[in-house]
Amino acid sequence: MAVAYSGWECVILLTKPALNDDTISEKDPFAMKPSILRLLLCSALSFTALTSLAQTPAPGADMLVLKQTAKEPNEVVDAIKAYSEQKKWLYLGASKVKNGEVTLVKVCMPQVGQVLWPLGLQLSAILPCGNVGVYQKQGKTEISMLHPAYMQVLYPHAEVEKAVKIATPLLLDMLESVAK
Repeated sequence: MAVAYSGWECVILLTKPALNDDTISEKDPFAMKPSILRLLLCSALSFTALTSLAQTPAPGADMLVLKQTAKEPNEVVDAIKAYSEQKKWLYLGASKVKNGEVTLVKVCMPQVGQVLWPLGLQLSAILPCGNVGVYQKQGKTEISMLHPAYMQVLYPHAEVEKAVKIATPLLLDMLESVAK
């Protein structure tokens, strides 16, 4: 039997009186006289929850991944195109905006879409298709990208979380590669 306990349930579990004898109730296998098992279970669950929170960027500036490079913006755009083609991603193109100051590049990773689309095609709108901005800042080229975790913020769901776990290393590896 699998049992999931939230933080509040752990508080209740830890403060729940133990049975009068050392037997385990069939209704509550965690109702042992010594509450060591309860304490260990809640500690492990709390640690897991805190660890996953620490790895997910918070909404706001933390959702932006920034990378500087010595390359010129057009070299970065070309490198993104070559990288995506090598990985068999879809290169959707590059568009200059803000009077040519910023180039927006878009690539899509089919493996992420395959996880999200069964939930509904409307989720196409939140695909992390490598929405990348390339521009000059103080004489250096900067690359900015939304962290894929934004998908989970916008549409909390287990399959979206799975898509985030697939997309994050793929896109971060791409940024590292194209910035070299």
